[in-house]
Amino acid sequence: MESGVPLPPPRRSRPSFLVLVLVAALAGGAAFFFLRRLPGPGASKTAGTPSAEALLPSSPVLLNAKAAIIADRYHCLCGDCSDTLGKCTCARDKGSNEMKSTLNKLAEEKKDLHEIDAAMAIKYGSKVLVQGAPSAPASSPAK
Repeated sequence: MESGVPLPPPRRSRPSFLVLVLVAALAGGAAFFFLRRLPGPGASKTAGTPSAEALLPSSPVLLNAKAAIIADRYHCLCGDCSDTLGKCTCARDKGSNEMKSTLNKLAEEKKDLHEIDAAMAIKYGSKVLVQGAPSAPASSPAK
């Protein structure tokens, strides 16, 4: 049947509306999946992961000059040792570090030895005082 009349080109079928909806839903789902994994502005790391600072131990508090001289008059109450405060090298915030910070503060306030002993005993109890520690020399009147 070749009649010399050319046949029209085959018609391309248009994608159905259902296929377009499925493609759009798939793209939206993929975008949601990837975007929800990214932290928003101001958001910290994932909630279950501790920060690097929390994993690293804190460093021990260093005693100033006057505090270092008298630190052996007090027991360290860190719970890890039976050393004096001057010998303990732990970095427990509620033990040695707090006690050394307190002693530094008292020494910087230019308190005398009796006042420092009293302040440490008031804050930490009488168990903080080392038995047999040399007593402070009696202050003599200025000449």
